[in-house]
Amino acid sequence: MPSLSEWHYEVFNNMVEIIPKPTPKPPFWSNILLYFSLGLLLLTILTYFICDSFLKKLETNQANLEKALIQVRTAEKIALEREVFDYQKKIGDFAQLVKRQKNTSKFFDLLQKICHPKVWFSRLSLSLEDFQVEISGETETFQILGQQLLILKKEPLIKNLNLSKIAIGEKGKVNFTLNFTLDPEIFK
Repeated sequence: MPSLSEWHYEVFNNMVEIIPKPTPKPPFWSNILLYFSLGLLLLTILTYFICDSFLKKLETNQANLEKALIQVRTAEKIALEREVFDYQKKIGDFAQLVKRQKNTSKFFDLLQKICHPKVWFSRLSLSLEDFQVEISGETETFQILGQQLLILKKEPLIKNLNLSKIAIGEKGKVNFTLNFTLDPEIFK
């Protein structure tokens, strides 16, 4: 068995452990650092939520502005499309007119080529639908009129030549009216 002094020593040691010791106080600067860190953490979390709400508001505003821009652009686009379609229709109508348009200058070139130098034409009627021509004019003599008729008969682009009217006019000149049909090839 242990001796009494050993026993006391052991009991005393156990007692010392049973009696609570005061905890040492942390240094003042560590408390300040702890509270500063906690405050910084709270400030960071608060800043995150504030920035997130601002970001959501900005995204909503951006979406609204994009919608408004699309609506404005759509209205302008519709007006522009209407204008383009109007021009397209006008161009189409003009193209149809040009297709139907006959080149009458070729007829006048032919007329200049086959006209007798002593014959004067005073009236011309040209129908492009059925290629009928009616020309009224005058000349000094029947002989010149006959020569003009022969020139017209020899031209292959002139068909159905007809002297429809003949009369003696003022100062003894011969007035006449000719009718004939043109070959449609002249207008191509």
